[in-house]
Amino acid sequence: MKRLILLLSIFLSIQCKSQNAEETEVKACIEKLFKAMQLGDSAMAKSCFDPSARLQTAIFNPKTKKTILENEHIDSFMVQVNSIKKNHIVIEERVINYDIKIDYPLASVWADYEFYVNEKLTHIGVDAIQLFKSDSGWKIIQICDTRRRK
Repeated sequence: MKRLILLLSIFLSIQCKSQNAEETEVKACIEKLFKAMQLGDSAMAKSCFDPSARLQTAIFNPKTKKTILENEHIDSFMVQVNSIKKNHIVIEERVINYDIKIDYPLASVWADYEFYVNEKLTHIGVDAIQLFKSDSGWKIIQICDTRRRK
């Protein structure tokens, strides 16, 4: 019985270390995207995405009391990323916390964030991010975010 408990403990320890390494890689992929946005580096940003990636924003309009789901093409997002550097804008997306769930090869991340433009808080929200582990590492396949004034 002691031997079984010892083997189980070793197995669970290995699983936890493996999960922590995967979580670190997932988080690094997301942080690389935010750094690329901050630098206005669309090539770096694009490297974080799978070619099939989808970008969406869920918005609630308090005046109409309706919600809408906006879709954005990855190419138009890259144009926006390029404009950050070109227009000398300083942006920062500060993640308050990460909730990462992984079932190899799929990861789901729920991240509360604050978004700053030229050091001024413009909005807060949640990033709901899906990632896929490809042969070249974790790649973002879906981002859906919310945006609201603080």
